[in-house]
Amino acid sequence: MSSIRRFPFFGPIALLAAAMTATPAHAQVRFADLPAAEAYSRCIALARKAPEDGFEAAIAWRDEGGGPAARHCTAIALVNLGQFADAAIRLETLAREMNGFGAQERAAVLGQSGRVWRRAGNLDRARATLSSAVDLDPANAELRVDRGEISAAAGRYWEAIDDFNAALERSPDGVDALIFRAAAYRLLKVAELARQDLEAALARDADNPEALVELGAVELLDGRRDAARARWLRAISVAPASPAAEAAQRWLEKLDVKIQ
Repeated sequence: MSSIRRFPFFGPIALLAAAMTATPAHAQVRFADLPAAEAYSRCIALARKAPEDGFEAAIAWRDEGGGPAARHCTAIALVNLGQFADAAIRLETLAREMNGFGAQERAAVLGQSGRVWRRAGNLDRARATLSSAVDLDPANAELRVDRGEISAAAGRYWEAIDDFNAALERSPDGVDALIFRAAAYRLLKVAELARQDLEAALARDADNPEALVELGAVELLDGRRDAARARWLRAISVAPASPAAEAAQRWLEKLDVKIQ
């Protein structure tokens, strides 16, 4: 995803919350007194580390002319406070009002809003927001994957597969899209196509724990219990503290219950 050239401190938006490594700020700092790039990075760092302080500081910065960067920081603080619906609404509004920014930048903010709507438990709003993002930036494979994942979570598997197909057309090496498409195929009981996608994913990333977990589920669908167990144990071995390992453990527990 491209960065925002006009305001480089503001991008790439879709990854900012996870990517910031700036020195933590303190609520006493007036971000309006700092250079724009430093103000933004310090605001995001504070929004992540101490979101209540970050929210207050971002609001103060916004009121002092911080513009879109301050408003985005406010939304990130709300995400970290667990105020997902409020954060998602603010991100949607920001995307509509980002005058001077291009379609890709506005789509990135809408995409982030869609992901936050999912955390709020509103899959319909999440999908609608991501659809608006895709309309703005149809070549963006990441947005297609995000919308497909939400469609799958809502049980709309064929629609999800359409998005994963589109994502892979735009980014053929996308391992995530392959894994998600495999999961959709498995849930549709199309084990052969699921297996093909997972083999392709593992050819690119041999020890990808998510692919191993999903391949274990496909093995189980095919009645290969020992093979399924081996895949899940491998996922735990390569990424013991990951969400994939937790998922593998849950699958193993279900398998053991069925055997008993």
